[in-house]
Amino acid sequence: MARENSLIDEVLGRVDIVDVIGRYVPLKRSGSNFSGCCPFHHEKTPSFMVSQTKQIFKCFGCGVWWNVFSFIQESEKIDFRDAVKFLAEQEHIDVSSFQKNTSPEYYQHHQDEKEKLKRLHKLAQEFFVQNLQSSSDALQYLIEKRKLTDQIITDFGIGFAPDKSYELLQFLRSKGFTDDDLMQASLGKKSANNSDLFSFFRNRITFPIYDMMKNVVGFTARVLNPADQPKYLNSSEHKIFNKSKILYGLSHAKPYLTEFKKIIIVEGQMDVIWLARIGFPIGVASSGTALSDEHIKLLKRHIESLYLLFDNDEAGRQATFRALKLCYNQDFFPKIITLPSTIWDITIKDVDDVANLPDGKAIFQTALDNSLDWFLVMFNRLRSAWDMTSPVDKQKLINAMFELILSVNNLTIQEHYKVMLAEKLGYAPEILDAQFKKFKAGEWKFLLRQLSQQSEQTHQKEPFQLDRNQLFISLFLETEWESFLARTLPSEAEFVQALTDFASLIVKAIPDSELGHVENEDKMQEFHLRREKEFGNIDDEKTKKLIIQKTITPTNPGQPSPLMDYLKQAQKSSHLNTLEKDELNKLRVLIGKR
Repeated sequence: MARENSLIDEVLGRVDIVDVIGRYVPLKRSGSNFSGCCPFHHEKTPSFMVSQTKQIFKCFGCGVWWNVFSFIQESEKIDFRDAVKFLAEQEHIDVSSFQKNTSPEYYQHHQDEKEKLKRLHKLAQEFFVQNLQSSSDALQYLIEKRKLTDQIITDFGIGFAPDKSYELLQFLRSKGFTDDDLMQASLGKKSANNSDLFSFFRNRITFPIYDMMKNVVGFTARVLNPADQPKYLNSSEHKIFNKSKILYGLSHAKPYLTEFKKIIIVEGQMDVIWLARIGFPIGVASSGTALSDEHIKLLKRHIESLYLLFDNDEAGRQATFRALKLCYNQDFFPKIITLPSTIWDITIKDVDDVANLPDGKAIFQTALDNSLDWFLVMFNRLRSAWDMTSPVDKQKLINAMFELILSVNNLTIQEHYKVMLAEKLGYAPEILDAQFKKFKAGEWKFLLRQLSQQSEQTHQKEPFQLDRNQLFISLFLETEWESFLARTLPSEAEFVQALTDFASLIVKAIPDSELGHVENEDKMQEFHLRREKEFGNIDDEKTKKLIIQKTITPTNPGQPSPLMDYLKQAQKSSHLNTLEKDELNKLRVLIGKR
């Protein structure tokens, strides 16, 4: 313990808390102290104080306070030991001379669980990387099909989990780890009858997920055989892996932020890698969860210029819509990158298509330079998606734009966008302003319902329509179920992934003619408020899990699960193709076994 304390003392003796915090927050002298706006909550009047003489900070708005280590822990979302190492590296202190015994036995018996998990993931990563070099199929897939270079593969630590049930487990057991350790880290999984433990990742390309200190904390694994399901498998959450607070690619992008001065949020991990392949190593993506407030707060600490790049389909539009709302709530105003639809008669769907073109870097640079403010992009996308001759669709577009405008905290900026919307629609600003006030008060729901009833006679009704509770459940599954269930039952990750896939399909099956995107979002927000109120005073994870299960399972034993009924109805929807309906059928079989 003395050797560790000497490292802490060495760091505290070299750093100045004002210099450290000044890299994150603009500080101004205020008497004998320094003040600025708190980076941990939204405020416009500075209430964040830093004392140079006492080497501490305190926010009188949210109450957070303590020393330089606490500030780095909260800012970088790392634990205390990593905060010490982080500052030591900043001051060019040789950490190795202070380190204690790091044998596997020491980690098993003396270090805390977080250190054990870091060690476990590091060894698993080394195992996957080594196995990639001996797998000709995996290398062929990455190099020939995905066109990745050896340097990109090395930079992102891409590996391969062999198609063997016990090889990884045997390797990790030989290093002193127990089966409980392997299950906690989401590297081992119990068989259906709990009689055996086998590797969670098998016959898959592995993509390590790093925290800001370059510690491996989890994995995303993609199938090598297209017949295997699901396509992507993610580690479950554990003590060092919170999906809502870690962004794939951010630790890789950090050294390049001084040069590029921007970050691009993309849909998936491969998009991050493709961007790096064409010379833009500044992409980030969420891992197995939706973009969150915590993700945006994390990005805001690193850069001021944010860009969004999602596919230009319905799912991409909804992802962009959600991301914009999250950003505006924190006074963050990203631009939207739109890729060309075709180049040289080649259809462009995503970054991969651009990366495979001879002039891919120049083409993407042009798209980046031509990126636009959210208003024009979202307005044009929604206008092309809906029928502007229909009063219902026009009202949906207005409501969608109103919802985004309301997400902006600045009233002057809100007014600017309201005037722009009126000009685009050919309305007098006064008329649109009156509608905006009604929308803000919630009166728009009646108007939209009334318009829908008027147009119902001219539209054929879909055979499958979700009622309010079904919609709540599907949206809940998509955004919340995986997080809570995986945290307490990591061995059920496959079932969790299936439920998440189900949620995406069930939402897609909602007919736009009956429930518009804005109303769906409104219901989701209302449901989340109810959930947060219900969970607000509950600390026990098991109790939370029981509440969630009660939401989607029958109260009387022997009754069929409501999910089964929803699946049967969803399979009748014309909004899903044959392959998607087959996926739902597979899920019915899986749920039926439980």
